[in-house]
Amino acid sequence: MSTRLRYFLAAVLLCAGVSAALAQEQGQYRSKIQLDPLGEMGKGSEMSAAELERQIDSIDDPYARSSAGRFLARHHVQQKDYSAAAKYYQQALAADGLSPVANREMLRELAQVYLLDEDFAAAAGALERALAIDLLPAAGDFLLLAQAHYRQGDYVGAVAALDGIGANGLRLETGQLRQALALYYRTGAFEQCEDILQQLLTVEPGNADNWHLLVSVYLQQNKRRQALDQLVLARENKVSFSIEQLQLLVDLQALDGNPYGAAQTLQQAMEQGEVPVEAASQRKLFELWLQARERDRALTALEQAVSSSGDPELYLYLAQLQMEDERWAAMEKTLLQACSDQLEDRYVSRANLLLGLALLKQRREAAARRAFINATLVGGAQAQAAQWLKFMGAAPATEAELRRVRGPCYGSEGKREEPAAAVVVPADPVAAVTDTATTEPWLDIEIKTVPATRFFYSAEGGDLPALLGRVRDLGPRLNVSLVKAGGTAGGPLHVLAVPGGQYGLALPLRGTAQPRGRYRLYNSAPFKCGSITLREKIANPAELLDQFTAGLVALGYEPTGEIRVLLRAGEPASHELQLGIQ
Repeated sequence: MSTRLRYFLAAVLLCAGVSAALAQEQGQYRSKIQLDPLGEMGKGSEMSAAELERQIDSIDDPYARSSAGRFLARHHVQQKDYSAAAKYYQQALAADGLSPVANREMLRELAQVYLLDEDFAAAAGALERALAIDLLPAAGDFLLLAQAHYRQGDYVGAVAALDGIGANGLRLETGQLRQALALYYRTGAFEQCEDILQQLLTVEPGNADNWHLLVSVYLQQNKRRQALDQLVLARENKVSFSIEQLQLLVDLQALDGNPYGAAQTLQQAMEQGEVPVEAASQRKLFELWLQARERDRALTALEQAVSSSGDPELYLYLAQLQMEDERWAAMEKTLLQACSDQLEDRYVSRANLLLGLALLKQRREAAARRAFINATLVGGAQAQAAQWLKFMGAAPATEAELRRVRGPCYGSEGKREEPAAAVVVPADPVAAVTDTATTEPWLDIEIKTVPATRFFYSAEGGDLPALLGRVRDLGPRLNVSLVKAGGTAGGPLHVLAVPGGQYGLALPLRGTAQPRGRYRLYNSAPFKCGSITLREKIANPAELLDQFTAGLVALGYEPTGEIRVLLRAGEPASHELQLGIQ
């Protein structure tokens, strides 16, 4: 061995001895693992390192051989030659010339070398060897081992490594808590996430992300009540909420059977500028107040939504509420506002039917007749309009009147005409109009084609009556799962035939969502059907279904047997039953 090499090796051994002494004092309590390349000592040492590398096999003393191997390993780390670094770490460990504390440090460094080289299995093996040494373990070793398992796709191993922290009575610093939380969350260990987040809330009570992430963790486990309680507590603690988080709070309150509280939350958020005062939020507020049986507040919210949006559908809702209150002049005004521009064809029939009712109640029979005729010309409410014409004893429509819609409520195949002025006539009790709710069920049949719809659904078997009996339990779960999947409901809850020859519970999908668990996506074709609204509980569903089918046949349609039930909670109308037709 050359004199130069002897002096260099002596310097390496001296540094190794100092490092080992320091490690004995500090190694038991270190939680951060970091590589310690050559630093100042490495400057200008490349020639000596190369000579040491050539001569290392001739070193017999275990301490000197381990120290030289560790020096060369760190030298190659500095050079980013991780393969060579790993080789010399293994040689240093095999020589077994250093203390357990120093060996554990080398195993930690070796694990980091493997991680840098993306050899995650070898990194996990090195860390498991480090944890097997009979010394007080460090939390950082478990975190790094969990990371190595996670990078291999071994989620069970990652969770087991993280669980070892608590099993050994170790405590994590705030930064380490965040690392553990991220790994637990990514591996789906949501129950452990709860404990980590509770610890973070203790040390960081003002961190809004922790509050809302705990809500997400609860929802991932379908703990809807705990999620709601957490959001309410966060609100009481003045934690900041995004618009989406406020909407989630409102939805959970409504799903928990508290539409009044949900409406209060939404209205307060709108008043404080936390949620935009726009048609969508006003419409939701209207639906919530209606569910809460706060009719006046619901009407106020609907009027505001109508004013800000100009949405024809909202105008028609408002007209229907006004009809129920027998405010005929206000109803007519609302409908004329809805019809101030050309309507989409899907609204034309319903608008003309409601307009005809408003005019008839004001004893303007001629204008009512024209509106009802218009309602028979476009899909939607033809059957109901025809019955009103029959009830009025109106003269049959002329060929010109049947050619196209003419009046204030027209669509693509119509022409605008101003309504006739009101004519005062003597009161005639015989001409009092009966409520359509007193007619036979088939007289209220509406023929329409439901557009192709994208549904988020769960298949529930072929027993339709049994499924309807479980809607109260299954509906909230479906809605929460849709929120968790990244989508929102675009309409009322449906019970309908789904792929596989089964019935399912479904929500029209707004936005995008991913299938998850038992929940799937279904793109339905356009559905031509007859429709009736069920305004009260039906004593004999089978009899109603037979009457409905007979009514469709009487109208000249052939039922296909496909059934859909729309469960409208919070809309002016109640549930809707649809039967497919050809």
